[in-house]
Formats: sequence, structure tokens, C-alpha cells
Amino acid sequence: MAENYLIIGSGPAGITAAEHIRNLDNAGEITVISEERVPMFYRPRIPEYAVGRVEIEELMVRKMDFYSQRNIRLQLGIKAVALDRARKTVGASDGKQYGYDKLLIATGIAPLKPAVSGVTLEGIFTMHDLIQADRVRAFAREAQAVVVIGGGLLGMDMAEELKRIGLEVTLLVRRPVLGDPFFDECGCALIHEEFARLGIKVFTDMEAQAFEGMDGKLARIVATDGKVLPVSFCFLSIGAVPAVKWLGESGIKTDKGVLVDGYLRSNEGDIFSAGNAAQITDPVSKKQIVQTNWFNASTQGRIAGNNMAGGDPAEYKATTNYLKKVGSLTFSLIGCGNTTIETAQRAHFKGDSLGEYVMITAKAGVIVGAVVCGLPKVSLKLKEAIEKQKVFPELEKLTAQKDGQLHALLKILS
Repeated sequence: MAENYLIIGSGPAGITAAEHIRNLDNAGEITVISEERVPMFYRPRIPEYAVGRVEIEELMVRKMDFYSQRNIRLQLGIKAVALDRARKTVGASDGKQYGYDKLLIATGIAPLKPAVSGVTLEGIFTMHDLIQADRVRAFAREAQAVVVIGGGLLGMDMAEELKRIGLEVTLLVRRPVLGDPFFDECGCALIHEEFARLGIKVFTDMEAQAFEGMDGKLARIVATDGKVLPVSFCFLSIGAVPAVKWLGESGIKTDKGVLVDGYLRSNEGDIFSAGNAAQITDPVSKKQIVQTNWFNASTQGRIAGNNMAGGDPAEYKATTNYLKKVGSLTFSLIGCGNTTIETAQRAHFKGDSLGEYVMITAKAGVIVGAVVCGLPKVSLKLKEAIEKQKVFPELEKLTAQKDGQLHALLKILS
């Protein structure tokens, strides 16, 4: 009897898993349930769609006929609401029960909202999916100014994109420095200069204390220092959590996300998780983390799909690898990135131009993290070194130098 594969989520983890299942199992039934109105699109560019600079067709990774040709059944605009492990069914928002032999939970993340008064006023937005992006897109057409709250990766992206379409943009950042904790001090300084060049007003050490409105619509934001910002449009980006609340009392073990082993299997043998919903053990830090980026989600989807369909058992060993653009700058955050590691050493290496540098974190002769600005070939070498946990005896001497030379780092990496 043919296997019945059910995948919850149509992002890079879910769809990549479906593709690899089909590669290994021509007869199995594959169903993908997703809240989105289209399957996998390149989510890192969703800010561009939200401000009207691109259409969704430009972001779609596969054309719609791809799914019918591969016999992958899409159930779009539907939300998973409950899991029954005993009956092997998932209840959905359309009132139906979807059965499975093998299940993949790839539901992504859900944005957070601050617990302050007035947060439900019209004109205040969060965004992760296309439904939310469509609302932002419609509102931004008529707006003249916006306050973006949150200095994380999405917050910076939205501030930049909203400025690009001509809005006056103010960015409120809770931390003392824009870019922290994702980027090191050198990267933060470059980002601060880039935002100044773009004409975006940045206020650090500041959060929203309250949202005030008239007739149910946002009129002003009161900041924690008492500053009042008159505005009718606010974009919130204060963080997100894995979208796994729907698992409820199902018995699937969760912490931040679904706890999985190295084969991306949950505590239930026929249930797997991948992407932003999964909490994996990082191969470098050995800590349980959620990797919220496209590359890692796709890689996890490939591994999960292989293991679900009975391929040769494959273990997930990819370290975190973020690619981030800020204005004219391009960063790679690899492994532990900018995370401070006890007893580890840090070293900076300057490139040929102002927008090029490497920061590495090393411990006992092993590079465990890196922040790279520009220099894509160097990023690839560092990713390989970090994943393979290569030992470099020369590192201790190299990291002791105050201003390292990039050629010296490249010499030991080659």
C-alpha cells in the first residue's frame, strides 16, 4: 500500500521535503497544507513585495504546474489546528481531518506583538506571510511616514524598503546599538553609517510604551522615554517564535520549536520537523537552537524528505548560515556568528575596501563563528571550516594580533 505523506507548511523546508520524497517514492501520496495562497516563494524578499516593488510571481520558486507534474497535492489557504497522534490525523481550519503515515511539521514562525495598550489599532502591522504582506502593501500606498519598531533583520529590511518608496522612516531600536546582537562592533558601525546615508532616523534604547488612536486608528506612539511620535502607520518587528502552538496537548515534545534528533525526527517516530518550526542541536555549539533562515530550512527539508521516504539515513549537520543585505553591504553570519563564547578569542581582518572585513571567533584552534562583510569566497571557506570543525594550530597566534591581515587568514584556510 502506498505511503501517505502529509506536510504542514509550504515554505522551503516543506516543499523541498516534498520534492525529495517524490524523488524516492513515485507511488506515495503527498499532500501539503499551507496558510499561504501560493506555495514556496523566496521569503527573504517579502519586504520588497510588501512595498509594491515586486509581484509575487517574481518570488515564486516553482511554477504552479510543477506541483501537478510531480503529483504533489496543494491545500492552500488552510491552517493546521490540531494533531491526533493516535488516529494519525491533522485537523485543519477547513473542518477536514487529513490522515498521514508520515508527517512533517514545517509551519515556520509567528511574529510577536508587544504587550502594550493600543496594539490592535488600525495602522499597526506585523508580517510573516502573504496575507499580512498584502495588508501592509495596501496601507503603504497611501502613507507618507512610518515608524518601524524593532532593529532585527526584518525590521531593518522593512525600514530600508519603506524608505525606498519615498516614506519618511523612523526606526526604534530597543538595544543601545543598531545591528546588535547579530553583528559585531565593526558591522554595527557600518550599518549605522549606511542607515544615515539612506536618510532613516534611528533612535536606540527606545521602545513603544503605548499606542494611541482616534476612531480605532493609530494616531501617535508614546515611546519609553516619553517622546511622542505622531504617525498613522507602524510596522512591528520585535521578534518571532516557532508556530507550534497548534500542537497543544498532542504529546509532541516542544521547547522553542519541535524537538528533533539528528535525523529531524520528533519523539514520535513517524513525525518529523524542519525549518523554523524545528529545534535542532547545532553541530558547532551543541546547543538546541532554531535556525531561522532560508538556506538551513531548505537543507533540513532535503534531509527530512529523504528520511521520511526511506532513503539512506541522513543526519543534519549544517551550521547556521545567514546571508543579509543592508543597503550596499552584504553580510554572512556563519556558525555562532557574533555570539560571545566563553574562553574564545576574536580577531578582525580587514579587506581591501571599507565594506570588506572578517571577524572570527575561535576556541582551542577551531573557528566556531564568523561575521563576514563582502568577500563571498571567504565566507564559503569559513563555512566549510566551521562545519568540519577543522583544527588550525596557527589560530592562537593569529587571533592575538590587534589588526590581522586577511591574507594571513586566507593562508591557513586554504
